[in-house]
Amino acid sequence: MGISSERAPYHRRALPFTAEDLARTALVRILPRSRYRLAAQTDARFQSFAANTTRIAYRQQGSAPSFLLFSGPGQNPQAAAMAAASWAEQNWRPNAIQRRVRPGVVVVHVAPGNQLTPAGPVAGAVVPAAVWTVDSAVGKVVAAGRPPGSPSAAELKHAAGALMRGEPAPSLGELDLAERGVMQLRTVSMPRAVSGLLGLFLFFFALRYGIGGLLSLMIMPSLLSAGAYPASSGKLLVVVQLGINVVVLAGILLGAGLLFNFRNMAFRVPGFSSGASTTRNVTWGAYIAVMIGMAVALDGVLPAAEHRSLVNPNPNQYTHVSATITDDGGETYVVVNGDLTVDLSGWPQSEWSGVQFTTSNPSVLSLDSKPAASGPPIATFTAHQAGASRVNATSADGRYSFQLRVDVGPQPT
Repeated sequence: MGISSERAPYHRRALPFTAEDLARTALVRILPRSRYRLAAQTDARFQSFAANTTRIAYRQQGSAPSFLLFSGPGQNPQAAAMAAASWAEQNWRPNAIQRRVRPGVVVVHVAPGNQLTPAGPVAGAVVPAAVWTVDSAVGKVVAAGRPPGSPSAAELKHAAGALMRGEPAPSLGELDLAERGVMQLRTVSMPRAVSGLLGLFLFFFALRYGIGGLLSLMIMPSLLSAGAYPASSGKLLVVVQLGINVVVLAGILLGAGLLFNFRNMAFRVPGFSSGASTTRNVTWGAYIAVMIGMAVALDGVLPAAEHRSLVNPNPNQYTHVSATITDDGGETYVVVNGDLTVDLSGWPQSEWSGVQFTTSNPSVLSLDSKPAASGPPIATFTAHQAGASRVNATSADGRYSFQLRVDVGPQPT
């Protein structure tokens, strides 16, 4: 029997990964997203637990400073967690700037399943600490316990999955580049005076437009649902106004998220998180300009457009006013002692018979002439005194309806 010269296939995913592989793969994403820094194993500050770790990452800014440590086979993650917790309790304390500090410690133990320490919170630690485990043979991640400041366990699962699929671990150069991104992002914070002015700007917008945006967000779906799409200029302007209100609300939430750095937004949103001050200034300037532009549209442009959309905008024609089906949902103006003719002959002829016209305020606007029994649905109304009324019309089978707001007053000057 001859010996085959064909090379056996190489299954990278069948080989277990190391603690260093997982640490690099996870940290290359965690460092820029959660603002962790790397520490050398020879760092004098961390010698009390360095011997039980293969990688040390830490974040000391904010109210939830934390350690993210990686331990391998033969190392004691429980001892590392206890020592790191003691160091954190002694060194990360409240100060004049950060009055409330809650440190946390996570140790990721990477080893074959039969060598793993049980996952979960570490009893007796002076600050919240937990051991998370990763089975290096099958990639299973167990993240029990969430100390303050701990990263998302999804990052570890993503890293373990990538290694099990045979993807190579990032190089030391890639890890160094990720940490440099953290150092660059540290320059993103804005001066306190600028953040105060931005806070006042957002506070004004929230008071002035926030509630309108919430209401618009609730109204928009029903207005744009089947059968409710705007068929007239009046309705179209309403939809545009609601849409701008929703966009303003989104802008307010974006600004607040950036200002208070919700979920690290100030360091993740493109433009606002740029390391170049010019880019950040241009982005903030564009944001403020867009917000002001939408406010001008809501308070100036759209009201003027609504006024122009009134039926018969010529002041000399307010005495004898007419409206058709295209004015459904709109508004018109009639002078006292003037008349209004509503012509709904644009409806299908099969719907003409039995159309009912009504007025919501007969003392202001009365129905004087109903449609002829065999003729088109045309009705005439007379304005008697200043006020407001609505003209409503409905077909006999209820499939078609019409509504028009009528304001009655003196002759415009």
